[in-house]
Amino acid sequence: MPRKPSPKTIRSTPTSRVFTPSESDPSAVEGGIILLLEEWEVLRLVDYAGFEQTLAALSMEISRQSVQMLLSSARSKLARVVVEGLPLRIEGDPNDIGNNRISLQKRNSSMKIAVTTQHSQVFPHFGRTPEFYIATAEDGKIIEEHIIPAPTEGHGALVGFLINQGVDTLICGGVGGGAINSLRAAGIQVYAGAAGPAKDQVLSLLSGQLPQQGDANCDHHEEHDHEHQHGHGHNDGGCGHHQE
Repeated sequence: MPRKPSPKTIRSTPTSRVFTPSESDPSAVEGGIILLLEEWEVLRLVDYAGFEQTLAALSMEISRQSVQMLLSSARSKLARVVVEGLPLRIEGDPNDIGNNRISLQKRNSSMKIAVTTQHSQVFPHFGRTPEFYIATAEDGKIIEEHIIPAPTEGHGALVGFLINQGVDTLICGGVGGGAINSLRAAGIQVYAGAAGPAKDQVLSLLSGQLPQQGDANCDHHEEHDHEHQHGHGHNDGGCGHHQE
């Protein structure tokens, strides 16, 4: 008896479901290669967004072995498409494979928000934050809050950490483009450019007063070398002034 497929979290959907070589007969699509939605999601996370397989497994809420199997199958199918000139279509309904994306209405009524934090203030650099202030909110009110030390292995580990915590929204100061892409791929909304008391920023978000993503991209590549010092001021929307 075949084993029942395990639920998988799909955090995005394809913009196109059918791909046909220009030289082929469009009617041949029905006889082409079928890429399952969960295979597409693995490709999106690993080959497009640059996730390591462990992080992709966290995002999809499956094992790393399952990620490897799906990735191998997806890559093999794509190889046949480009080598043999076959049409490709993507099949699968997120609702049938365990998609847990939250509707906007539900996210507004129930949210888990993380803020890069040090001494109860917004820490100005996502990739180097020493801790997170994490608040659970329902119906626009904070019902639970605590501070958790952050991992120190770089922004990839931070994204995995936030996924494990069930966070769906991040508030921070500066954040690099690579980190933003990884956070978005994991289904986490980013509100950057914040400063001041961490809890106040959460309350501003819940009241609809906090702009999303601001002008706070950090150009210091937090995912690589952090031994340098940052000398920007808060007013430029960058990383802020701090020394570590």
